[in-house]
Amino acid sequence: MAERLVLHIGVQKSGTTYLQQMMQDRTQELAALGALYPVPPRRRAGATRVNYHETATYALLGGEYSWVSEERSAKERAWWENLQKQVRSWEGTAIVSAEALSVVRAEAARTTVDALGAADTRVFITARGLGKLLPSVWQQHIRNGKSSSFHSYLRQLSRQRDAGWDPLEEDHSTHLWRAFALGRLARRWASIVGTDKVTVISNPGSPADRLWHRFLEAVELGDTSAVPAPDDATTVHSGITAPEAEVLRTLNSNLSGAEWSPDDARRLRARIIEGFAQRSERGPRLGIPAPFRASVESWSRADIEDLRESGIRVVGDLDELAYSADAEPPEPAANDVAEAAGSAAATAAEWSPGLKSPLSKAV
Repeated sequence: MAERLVLHIGVQKSGTTYLQQMMQDRTQELAALGALYPVPPRRRAGATRVNYHETATYALLGGEYSWVSEERSAKERAWWENLQKQVRSWEGTAIVSAEALSVVRAEAARTTVDALGAADTRVFITARGLGKLLPSVWQQHIRNGKSSSFHSYLRQLSRQRDAGWDPLEEDHSTHLWRAFALGRLARRWASIVGTDKVTVISNPGSPADRLWHRFLEAVELGDTSAVPAPDDATTVHSGITAPEAEVLRTLNSNLSGAEWSPDDARRLRARIIEGFAQRSERGPRLGIPAPFRASVESWSRADIEDLRESGIRVVGDLDELAYSADAEPPEPAANDVAEAAGSAAATAAEWSPGLKSPLSKAV
């Protein structure tokens, strides 16, 4: 049985992939400190950035995640059993990082802690401000093929939050606020492991290595000077800008209407996003639209105050998580959207000759 479990539960878009990549690349150095970061016996080809810990929990929790089918849950059974065995057979500190755990309800959280079976479980939450999280999550939906507008997305979140906390804690489908309302998230897990065993780590966004050093400080592994620091080869998710997101959203809608196969549509989106990344002038980043800024400011202020009052340990500065409308980028101009559309069209034209799908209907 692991003497101590470091359970990093996200939240999503708070630097989780970055931290997972750092730990996966440093398993030997961590082991020298008595810390296990489990990896599969054989990694899947080309999957260096897959979060194996999260997919392992699909087998344990299954339908608790609204996006996990019974088939997917069964597919991950072997990896969950392997992860559980590694943690339970390790005698030092075991580290498990799965950002999807931030959205689960209290009973599923308790199931996870019990199943991993450590003598002492410590929960760590990496956090970013709502002004960065909400645009990042919506753009990920767009990257995954969705076509709802950012305004529609924010209106839905507003309706969910206005319904009150009891439905949010229990409704299977309203999982985002279970994660992003930091005070509620911290208290939920504290009710299982204890207030003194939950830590929130604020992510200031840049420089990227500050999050890594804060994480090492928070989890208390001793002298970590021998653990390699981040370098230029350490990559994180690259985002798309506001005009690029609008072009991609419209493209998704048209691809669906033209009845493209999901695989072809996914490959085309990936190529277009790669093309976006090569542009020197990409337009403003995605920000909170003006009609929703007062709401986001109110949500942010309430969540941070709740976290302050919870007694939860904080590494970093909670003021880094506060929302400020003054920091919002300008709205994209028409020429920004036109330039992004031109880039997408050029990429599609170069990539499409071998396809049977009606590209002309989708661009």
